[in-house]
Amino acid sequence: MEEKQKKETSPTQTNKKGIIHTAKEWLFHPRASASSRKVALFTFLLIFAVFFIYPMIFVIINSFRPNGAIITNPLGLPNLADWKRLRPDAIPFFANYAQAWTTMQFPKVFLHTLLITFFGTAGIILTSAMCAYGLAREESKISWILYGFFAFSLVIPFQIIMVPIGVLAKDLNFMNIPGIIVMYWGVGCPTAIFMFHGFIKSVPKELEESAAIDGAGKFYIFFVIVLPLIKTIIATIAVIDALWLWNDFLLPLIVIKEGTIQLAQMRFNGQFMKDYAPMCASLAISSIPIILFYLSLQRYIIKGIAAGAVKG
Repeated sequence: MEEKQKKETSPTQTNKKGIIHTAKEWLFHPRASASSRKVALFTFLLIFAVFFIYPMIFVIINSFRPNGAIITNPLGLPNLADWKRLRPDAIPFFANYAQAWTTMQFPKVFLHTLLITFFGTAGIILTSAMCAYGLAREESKISWILYGFFAFSLVIPFQIIMVPIGVLAKDLNFMNIPGIIVMYWGVGCPTAIFMFHGFIKSVPKELEESAAIDGAGKFYIFFVIVLPLIKTIIATIAVIDALWLWNDFLLPLIVIKEGTIQLAQMRFNGQFMKDYAPMCASLAISSIPIILFYLSLQRYIIKGIAAGAVKG
């Protein structure tokens, strides 16, 4: 009986092994052609790219449709008949962008968000680089304790500290644009210090010692010698923090209540009605500046993260 059961189950097992074995032979066998591997890799990456890009495509498509058409058929395409039937008095396809521009007061909130992103990112980079340089060059127990303190703060979720941060902002009169910039410096510095620390330790000390022998001071050594050598990690942190500050919603909601792009988009969410069409248009408009900034510096991201992870 046992031999019969083994014989009955063996064909399915061999089929399963045969499929897996065939896939391995196709992808990993030394005799497999390079073109087949490239086709398999390209197909795999294309599928993942579609999953990641589709939400943005969905937003852009619906930004050219009237709100009623989105509610009845969210996956539909822009149609001139829908505009004539649902919004005959509006300019077809671009009325949502005009409504989003005026409702959000886009020039005003864009300026506020730009100031927060620029000065917040610049302050995080400057203060974190100086702090990481001091911790990396000071070989003492205190420096390692402080570095461990910054590294440990990375595991603390923002939701745990957001209530004390709101109370602190109110007590210090930080409920404004300059105040939230300073608060971003404190919230964003631990991650930047952690990344800078590993990268700065790879900079040869001999360069700093030679400059010190020639009479250079600490600030001259840091700004003239060290900073140009770590421009890769600077660009990486700039991209990461700029994306975070531009898209952040929770801290501005706690501190300044209004005045940024992300907070202005809440005007399209009512208690009984949601204007999906201008909301999609506002998302498309607000994403253009930060996407352009990301594309201009994206080549530094993986290079900087990888280098900072293995050095030091």
